[in-house]
Amino acid sequence: MITGAAGLCGRDIAPLLAKHYNYDIVTTDIKKPDNDFPFVPCDIKNLEEVDQAIKGKDIDAIIHLGTLQPGLGPADMSIDINVKGVCNILESAKNNGVKRVVFTSSVWAASRGPNSAYQPIDENIPPTFDDMYDITKHYGEELCAYYHKMFGLNAIAFRFCGYDPIEGFSDEGDILWDKIDLRRLVGRYCGIGPSYKLTNAWDLTQAFRMAIENKDFTHGLYLIGVGMPFVSEDAEELKKTPLEVYEKYYPGASEFFKEIGFNMPEISFWYRTQKADKQLGFSPKFTLQDIMNQYYERK
Repeated sequence: MITGAAGLCGRDIAPLLAKHYNYDIVTTDIKKPDNDFPFVPCDIKNLEEVDQAIKGKDIDAIIHLGTLQPGLGPADMSIDINVKGVCNILESAKNNGVKRVVFTSSVWAASRGPNSAYQPIDENIPPTFDDMYDITKHYGEELCAYYHKMFGLNAIAFRFCGYDPIEGFSDEGDILWDKIDLRRLVGRYCGIGPSYKLTNAWDLTQAFRMAIENKDFTHGLYLIGVGMPFVSEDAEELKKTPLEVYEKYYPGASEFFKEIGFNMPEISFWYRTQKADKQLGFSPKFTLQDIMNQYYERK
């Protein structure tokens, strides 16, 4: 089951999970998604509606995408959807034999980039909240931990950098070089907005699939996005002479950036995503080095 299925993420992952992995998809939202998957209307603020959506449908896993985005409603609405809604999903999952819930939180549940206590940003960063959205997402993570500890519910939380697809990828996440906006793609690895968000539906789908299918970890918090290999000692140099740092980690990067007309910005924050790679087996299909290699191979 995919909640919030009418949104961008739900729209893009449902067909890929069905096509490539034979998932039987059930969608739910307050409005019907633009697809042909079975749909159950549901307001997640209402536990009875959530129970009716899940009960009797042999749901094995729930991908919980339903959320109120920042700035789209008053504080009480954010609490109702992003806290009470998560609680209702977890409670109903517990009561109806759902084996696993994957909750989509946000990197803002802990910090907002340059204001973080340290770099690189990882899952252990001390939380600092700038908005009701940040607080409610953090509470959603805590609810996942609570339901796992108290009731044994398998609950995975994604601290999500976000998803902003770039045109020019195949359904299987390969770069279509005649269509891709290369500077925009490279910018995603260099802190240019939207910073470090996943670039294509294939990567997004793999993250959720691996969280559902990995049986070794029944609970955890995972930072999901375009991670970078830099360490804390690189922080000052990334602000002052970022090209030198990139050249150290990606030999030939300076010439590559020059060749494609990419202007390197100062880098004030970045994310460490190794935990998701190590425990879930997820990382984006391409690193910056992979993109550089493919570019020169084609050339």
